Amino acid sequence: MKHLLKAFLLTSVAAFATETVPSIIPAEMEGMEAELRADGTFLIGGPTFIYDRILGAGGMHSESELWSPAKLRDRLLFNRMTGIMSWTPMAPSIWMKTGNELGDMLYQDFITSEKDRPTNYTPILEGGFRTPSFHGFWATARLFQDDHFSQKYMPSRRKMVDDSYSHFGENWPLFSSAYGGLGYTNSLIDASVLAGEEYYWIFSETSRWLPVHNKPRVEGRVDVMNLSLTVAYEDAEYQNKLEEERGTRKELNGSVYYRCGKACKDGVFQISAGLAFRAVDDSGAVYTELEEDRVFWPFMELRIQPVKRLTADVMFGINERDWMVQDSIQFNAPTPKDMGSLVGVKNISATRLNPLADTKEIYGKEEINLTADGQMNLLQAYMAFVDTMGNVAVGGRASVWTEYGAETFEVERYAEDNKFKVRYGDVGRINSWLKGVTAELWLGMWYEKIFNFKASAGFERIDGDLGEAEVSPAEYYVGFAADWFIRKSFKVSHSIHYRSDAQWNLRFANPLEVKGDWYWDASFEQQFPKQGIYLTGTLMHVLASETMEAPNASNNSLRFICSAKKTF
Repeated sequence: MKHLLKAFLLTSVAAFATETVPSIIPAEMEGMEAELRADGTFLIGGPTFIYDRILGAGGMHSESELWSPAKLRDRLLFNRMTGIMSWTPMAPSIWMKTGNELGDMLYQDFITSEKDRPTNYTPILEGGFRTPSFHGFWATARLFQDDHFSQKYMPSRRKMVDDSYSHFGENWPLFSSAYGGLGYTNSLIDASVLAGEEYYWIFSETSRWLPVHNKPRVEGRVDVMNLSLTVAYEDAEYQNKLEEERGTRKELNGSVYYRCGKACKDGVFQISAGLAFRAVDDSGAVYTELEEDRVFWPFMELRIQPVKRLTADVMFGINERDWMVQDSIQFNAPTPKDMGSLVGVKNISATRLNPLADTKEIYGKEEINLTADGQMNLLQAYMAFVDTMGNVAVGGRASVWTEYGAETFEVERYAEDNKFKVRYGDVGRINSWLKGVTAELWLGMWYEKIFNFKASAGFERIDGDLGEAEVSPAEYYVGFAADWFIRKSFKVSHSIHYRSDAQWNLRFANPLEVKGDWYWDASFEQQFPKQGIYLTGTLMHVLASETMEAPNASNNSLRFICSAKKTF
């Protein structure tokens, strides 16, 4: 399935060459890890909209467009599953995070006159705590917002809403969330109930940023052994001052999921199953529509492992509107002790990439159909290997894939609205075969726990009518990453990579070129393990130009982020 190749690489590296993978530089916000990746096409339109396509994944869709059981507790923003604005409780600790796009030197507010001050580049803010357990009970609270990517179209968004549309500041950020709640944890049960308020903007198929204000949002989670239950209630307000429109959506969503337990996993036949659901009650101008105001999505996962090295997986779901099948067969080939290799094939067939998403977008008299006739079919064969020789490891992966019926947008016309360039039409399909081949090689080296290094390079070649695809992906990348530990308590991490050109084809009348560039990210962390204190500073997007990476988005800027954390 979609995640199997990535999972193999992670597990094989852990098994054969743990030291070779430098740790991940901390993302500016949970859910934005894609921005730090090199191995694919990652185009940032803002925290709530990212085109994330991993090298070797196959197909033309963004990863967050494809529903899977692994994303059950991710948030659904319009038609994408996202980790941003996550309400997953943190481990017991107290923390804070702040930072800025470099360009707004804060001290200049005090030493310069108002007319001489620089443009107000935007900050990031986060703070929260989770108490240690007391007889199993604990409390938590968190406020977090990311104002980055807010600058260029802030005046357009500002005209649409009342007040500053955030918990703090006046940058009209793309999301601002706050919650608090209680939980209980013991050896059998992990449960929590959280309530809060949040502001965020969703990026629609017409290319508009649409404001949503949840007041409140309440979420409950219960994990009992192998059974997981999630239920969320959202009382959302939509508004557009320019059109003097308001609307409300009261939504109940969640899932029930039974995972294969330990005894089950020891057998030849393994089974997991669940149900995801949404129900909405709309009033006024909400701008999106869910057919029949509800969707139920029952699904099942099966694994057959007749011998240790051979595994067959299938996930399928079906309801009255849609169906989806993801399946794979993979074989761990016999290798010497310090090697690992795998070959496999997978298939994805579905009427929709995300069967829980809304079915229409409505704006004025325009109605956009978000479901396409027919189905998509993706077939892929892949292989991967890793080998270790002392303090050196080498690895690689390759795949070939073909896809028919990839989702696209059939544009009827373009227009401009409130400075946004927008489009009208319907979601459709590329009714021809797209074909791709991908490959990656990497080299890792390490010395005890003091130093480790990884270099990697990869490419992808796609044949077919890419002009019908939403994005023409980057063709190649090269990357280097390393960690140093100084005196066992000061950690320096950095990565530098180059990613080639990508292109948006259907959002503007003329394609939007995203030029290839070098990216450097660096993190410096002072650790006090005995006291449980960690102080971290991170530089992001160094070297790269301030480029607009997605339509109707702000430029991706150099920024500095610092955090302090005390664990319990």
